[in-house]
Amino acid sequence: MISMLEVRDDFPVLNRKINGRPLVYLDSACMALKPRQVVAAMNEYYEQYPACGGRSIHKLGEEASNAYTASREKFARFLNATEIEECIWTRNATESLNIVAACVDLPKDAKIVTSTLEHHSGSLPFVERARRDGLKIEVVKAKQDGTFDIEDWKQVIDRKTKLVSIVHSSNVTGTVAPLGEIIEIAHDRGALVMSDDAQYAPHHPLDVQESDVDFSAISVHKMCGPTGMGVLYGKLDLLKSMDMFLVGGDTVSDVRYENGKIIPEYLPPPEKFEAGLQNYAGAIGAGAAAEYLTGIGMGEIEKHERALLNIALKDLKNSKHIRILGTDDIDMKTGLVTFSLDTVEAAHDVAAFLNDEYSVMVRSGWHCAGPFHYQMGIKPSVGTVRASFYLYNNTDDVKTFLEGMHALIEATS
Repeated sequence: MISMLEVRDDFPVLNRKINGRPLVYLDSACMALKPRQVVAAMNEYYEQYPACGGRSIHKLGEEASNAYTASREKFARFLNATEIEECIWTRNATESLNIVAACVDLPKDAKIVTSTLEHHSGSLPFVERARRDGLKIEVVKAKQDGTFDIEDWKQVIDRKTKLVSIVHSSNVTGTVAPLGEIIEIAHDRGALVMSDDAQYAPHHPLDVQESDVDFSAISVHKMCGPTGMGVLYGKLDLLKSMDMFLVGGDTVSDVRYENGKIIPEYLPPPEKFEAGLQNYAGAIGAGAAAEYLTGIGMGEIEKHERALLNIALKDLKNSKHIRILGTDDIDMKTGLVTFSLDTVEAAHDVAAFLNDEYSVMVRSGWHCAGPFHYQMGIKPSVGTVRASFYLYNNTDDVKTFLEGMHALIEATS
């Protein structure tokens, strides 16, 4: 396991106490905590060279441009992208998914395929693209344990399918999809694959060359980086062929006025997708986050989280009042567990009790995954509870969480 003493020291917020108790943060699937190294990298920009990158030729502008480019290089290495131009800065995975849904070229008779396990951001942009252009969209139904039957994908992905949107790791069940097999099926039948890696990239090694995925969407705030930053990875030839999502400053090499017309010439990726003044500090922080996680080792992070998840699952499964969503096979999961408790009215009651009595912070609600909750017969008003683990959590955190759950069950049953 990771040396937790060393890692935890990188996260100042973990020194806080709430209601006299140490803070136990188990909501990293929503928002990861930020290490000193990321904050320092962003502060360096604001304090030393807070200027425009790619525009101003003075010293501060040059330093901002160099740091901005260096961060893109760090992220390209993190993903093992072939070219740094394949990494586009966005606001979050939602924007990355919307760019692909809106801008990839699809024929009029194309079919789009997605699943019931998607985050709303992984399905709704494609639902709207299909509605807008009169395309067919078909949904693969996840199994009751949150896994997929690969035969269902083989049946649904046909020669008319041109785009598949699949969540690599579910933010509800933690299930890791058989992405490699889905990509192979899709490519054999002439379809592109968009992978929602918002939950996968922070917790597992991710190699876009090895998987041969066409597009990948990442939210940096889930991987120890700043808010308001995301990444869209795309194969360079595909990015070149796509229309722009936004246009304006920094997207053009020339804009002429001829014969009463404005005639633009657009830049290639990544600039064609990065209109306007950029979040330079955010990009620099994103690069620092990728560098920080790489330094620890994504394989080590994966093993550490699964060890914590194993402790939590073994205990929670023993309660007759707890219903766990998804498989309990830790080799098929990211480090989170989602469940409902039949002794309370709603998931928010669990989250409020853990927060107020044990300073344990978990997520409650439907986690922007309505279709799967409906599939499982869980009303949005009731919802589920999600405890998610990350590199800075330790066994004491898990024990405190379980202690709180035992106390709540005893008090309400």
